Amino acid sequence: MATTVTGEAACSICGGGTLEEMTDYRVLRRVTSDCRAWPAGGQLGVCRACGAVQKPADDAFLADIDAIYKSYTIYHQAAGAEQAVFEQASGLPASRSVKLLDTFRSRAGLKPTGRMLDVGCGNGATIRAFGQVAPGWTKAGTEFDGKYRAEVESIPSTEPLYIGPVEAVPGAFDVITMIHVLEHIVDPVAVLATLRGKLAPAGLLLIEVPHHPANPFELLIADHRSHFTADSLTRALVAAGYEIVSVATDWIPKELSVVAQPATAAVTMPPPADAAAARERISDSLAWLRRTADHLRRLGAENALGLFGTSIAGTWLAAEAGNAISFFVDEDPNRVGRTYLGRPVYAPANVPAGTRVFVGLPSAVAAGICSRLAMPGVTFIPPG
Repeated sequence: MATTVTGEAACSICGGGTLEEMTDYRVLRRVTSDCRAWPAGGQLGVCRACGAVQKPADDAFLADIDAIYKSYTIYHQAAGAEQAVFEQASGLPASRSVKLLDTFRSRAGLKPTGRMLDVGCGNGATIRAFGQVAPGWTKAGTEFDGKYRAEVESIPSTEPLYIGPVEAVPGAFDVITMIHVLEHIVDPVAVLATLRGKLAPAGLLLIEVPHHPANPFELLIADHRSHFTADSLTRALVAAGYEIVSVATDWIPKELSVVAQPATAAVTMPPPADAAAARERISDSLAWLRRTADHLRRLGAENALGLFGTSIAGTWLAAEAGNAISFFVDEDPNRVGRTYLGRPVYAPANVPAGTRVFVGLPSAVAAGICSRLAMPGVTFIPPG
């Protein structure tokens, strides 16, 4: 893939490298993090010094995120209900936040009482889940506007919603969570450093971000500034004055879970990732996305078909396939029975006989789903 230097754009993680652009990214359609189709034309770069993957925070990117956030609607596919996660073997759904926080509670050994803050709390899904797994705790949340104030403040033992910068929130916290927030931040190291000052002694910071090596579709999200790996997120945290408690890729599928705490002594910055290897990985991911869209379009040219999933991948692939998509299939009970992008959403058991369903997800995940959902009269097709 051809690359070129993106002007003077500096890396937001190490601050010392410039970004090398993956120019083929510009031709790909994009999607917003609240699952709306977004036009092509974005930029994606890899730091030449540390290998961190990110978009340059230029005027075009800032204009995109301003437009996206002005009409942002969280989990609109399910009328605000949080996206479920699924056990791969059984397909049983679970609340993503409850699963994440229950794992965090057991690994971190949370005390019976404390005070937590969820940064970028949205409609309160994480706060609500924290109340389930740690009922003795007081909870608080921050947002840049009051759109979901009523929902957040209705959660028991929750402080009034804090609007504005986190440094204005009074007091200190035993736990701070950032769940699918840090990837949106223009200057992640600066924000992490600010959060360090809001943690109580021995306080813990839990960060959850998408993990693009396990999910190439994440690269297409127009309003994500950083596309983290364990290496780049670790480097950002160390630069902001933290020491790492744990790094995991198996708490939530296709996501990266990191727990950190303020460093009490100097922490050695890990060596930078191999930038050339990072560029090759991104090049391979972009090529896979193009092949997957081409595969779907070929199938759609033969006969109309269904598409599995109503989140990021499904939204992007539906835009690529256009009128070839007749219906969606989803295992999330909060989404089944609704319409999405003007098409009906079926549970797997209710897919019309004689139809085909394209499972446009990372190959290993798609293969498992196709095997698990196999049934007479319906053909589930993984990416080629």
